[in-house]
Amino acid sequence: MGRNSIAIGLLLFFAVFTTTPVQAQHTGSAPSDSTQHDPHRPVYHINYWIDAPIIAVGAVSGAVWLNYKKPLITDAELNARNVNDVPSFDRISLHQNIGLVPTWDKYASAGQLIGAAMPVLLLADPSIRADWLPVLTLGLEANMAALIIFTLSPLGPRFIDRYRPLVYYTNAAQYGIDRNDGINKNSFYSGHVASVTTSAFFMAKVYCDYHPDANPYIVYALAAVPSLGMGVIRFMTLDHFPSDIAVGLGVGIACGVLVPQLHRVESDNLSMGFYSSPEMGTGLALRWRLPDLASR
Repeated sequence: MGRNSIAIGLLLFFAVFTTTPVQAQHTGSAPSDSTQHDPHRPVYHINYWIDAPIIAVGAVSGAVWLNYKKPLITDAELNARNVNDVPSFDRISLHQNIGLVPTWDKYASAGQLIGAAMPVLLLADPSIRADWLPVLTLGLEANMAALIIFTLSPLGPRFIDRYRPLVYYTNAAQYGIDRNDGINKNSFYSGHVASVTTSAFFMAKVYCDYHPDANPYIVYALAAVPSLGMGVIRFMTLDHFPSDIAVGLGVGIACGVLVPQLHRVESDNLSMGFYSSPEMGTGLALRWRLPDLASR
């Protein structure tokens, strides 16, 4: 997750909690349409004693990451790079036009800003706008969960050094690209993709929860459009290999879907519990059942 993207996320974090949206008014007692959420029945339960600290940890971890720098890449390290050390399925990144990187970088910055702001569009739906506080809280929590995984977990670039594809381009300097910058060790995984995917799939999940008769496959397919779009952009900027982008997609989908699902007042499709068996030992089981469209 780039420095600019984290700064944008933190700005949105403070903006949401210093802005008061207009809350929709409920009038009349007529039954709601079957395709929408009953406005008198809550969809999500927020425990602010748990959720607020998660959001705070994410914000702090992002702020710390802004000032975290890896050591410069030495010329000896650059000379030691060998394309044969790159897995075959990732080598497509080594045969692109590096001259297009500055242009695609602009798209990445704009896409990150748009992606971070996307969940606010949910408030255009009257039934969702009526529950603006829990929805926006969960949106923040989902994005902060993705940020925590990126900045603090062993899966993120703080603990993993992987050279970006642009490091392998010996002519990068003529396009204003500094191959020695320590940030070029942050190829794994794509935080930009994880961030946009979290927002997109969070929107899809919330929309489906408030509109149970909506076709989830269509809604989630639409959510994949901006997610894959950011993946293409980060591929073209030579910041990430396809495998880095795939992991970012996975992290984003998990955070965007699981955070609201785990806060559902009634959750029929997702269940969690402990298991114990002589063969598998003891652990935590997570079961997710896809909606049965035939019963709709």
